[in-house]
Amino acid sequence: MIIDLAAHNRHTVLATNVLIIGGGIAGLLLAAKLRPHGFRVVVLESGGREQKEETHPLNRVITIADQYRGAVHGRFRCLGGTSTRWGGALIPFLAEDISARPHVGLSPWAVTMDAVEPYIVDVEKLFGVEPGSYNEEFVQEIGAERFVPIRDQDFKARFAKWPRFKHRNIATLLKDQIERDPDLSIWINATATHFELDEQGRLRSITAQHHNGNAVIVAAAQVVLCAGAIESTRLLLLLHREYRGHVFKECDALGRFFNDHISAQMATINAKHIQKLNRIAGIRFSGSTMRSLRFELSPDAQAGEGVTSAFGHISFQTEKSTGFDGLRELLRSVQRTGHVQLNLAARALRDLPYLAKVGLWRCMYKQLYWPVPARYDLHIVAEQQPRADNYIKLASETDVFGLPLAAIKWRIEPADCRVFSAYMRRFDGFWKRQGLHTVGDLEWRSNPYALSLDDISHGGDVYHPGGSTRMGTDRRTAVVDDNLRTFAIPNLWVLSTSVFPSGASANPTLMLMLFAMRLADKLASVEPSAIAPPLVDE
Repeated sequence: MIIDLAAHNRHTVLATNVLIIGGGIAGLLLAAKLRPHGFRVVVLESGGREQKEETHPLNRVITIADQYRGAVHGRFRCLGGTSTRWGGALIPFLAEDISARPHVGLSPWAVTMDAVEPYIVDVEKLFGVEPGSYNEEFVQEIGAERFVPIRDQDFKARFAKWPRFKHRNIATLLKDQIERDPDLSIWINATATHFELDEQGRLRSITAQHHNGNAVIVAAAQVVLCAGAIESTRLLLLLHREYRGHVFKECDALGRFFNDHISAQMATINAKHIQKLNRIAGIRFSGSTMRSLRFELSPDAQAGEGVTSAFGHISFQTEKSTGFDGLRELLRSVQRTGHVQLNLAARALRDLPYLAKVGLWRCMYKQLYWPVPARYDLHIVAEQQPRADNYIKLASETDVFGLPLAAIKWRIEPADCRVFSAYMRRFDGFWKRQGLHTVGDLEWRSNPYALSLDDISHGGDVYHPGGSTRMGTDRRTAVVDDNLRTFAIPNLWVLSTSVFPSGASANPTLMLMLFAMRLADKLASVEPSAIAPPLVDE
């Protein structure tokens, strides 16, 4: 059930088994997976049912170095969180991504892929995507070897899976349970503002407030921060500050090693055969699931260049408004709101010739037909190497609750530039080696052999923050252990991409959901004596 703190005037005190802070992808998925184990669950969500605006005032941060756009434009405070806006790409990390990478000074993660891979099938079922390989085996499954080059020494062809737009919002998928389950209480417009520890150093309760002064206090046996990378980090820093710097005094990692992907359009493809380029790189349909191609720099190529991972994808940019634009806007509105807006449907239907071609192309080739005319670009997305001097800390400026804002120091460095250079040089050879120059010529924006920071300055972060509450085996160099439990507080856990000590080529959303599934199983094994009293309302 959903309770709006903005309209709840009573002084409320609750006791529950598990308290989850954050009603986005991680929080709602974890809550849904805990309920079959018999846990009573309370979720505190800072936003409302929906966030209609593109930015939220509570997401304001102080910028110290380069502008980190994801802090304002990549976070959404509402039920479903970023799943109300995200593109939807599901793709797991490679085993090599979380293994030791000495060529860039990265240690292995405290968890292997074997620990989370079994949960992939559960996520696929939830989002209604088809089973099957994310890797080059998919090319063989669909008989596309004559279009998509595979078995190259420098690049791996991988395919993300995209749920239907109406299935991308986690709040929509779990709507019935969210609204009807009496033992799943979701408080909206409830921002966590105060923490209380007991004499044993356990987290006894958390106070959440609305800016009108209404408050709810929740005592819980187990507390999980699922508020997103930036906010989860800020909340831990606020807890540390509230107890005069004693809570995480043995940890050197909290707030540090902040990182993201860096994306930039680095080449235009002057197409000689547009339909052939479409057959290579156009979105494919496997059943009801969209599949998009990306060329990932192989682990051997990364080691040879001494760089982190990267991938490239080919996209198009229409030169005028087409039926594609109207169709995309319509489907995105369905993702945000769960229903069709008639004015957007009418706009999509204005270009019936394009829609007819879309239907024919999908029927013949099981692909999306690209609109013509258009510009075709190669976008490169590079993993940023974690650095201690990229960080989140508390600012002197405060929010509406009088609490410090997050201050973010994030910078693109020469090491990031080297990843782009390595990718571009090797991709240029790959393009020619695979005979793709007969389909179109690569026109690089900059010289791959003399790349500078200025050459990638038009790019930026892609809202995939990580690293600032990193996972590890040592309480001094990590914030959480391999089970995502904080070293400092035994009943406090962090479920966020901020626990990932490094990135990968892939976007981190699927990995976050796999860790949510795993954490639900871990919490289900917590000893019965750690379970709080039944849910009460005083």
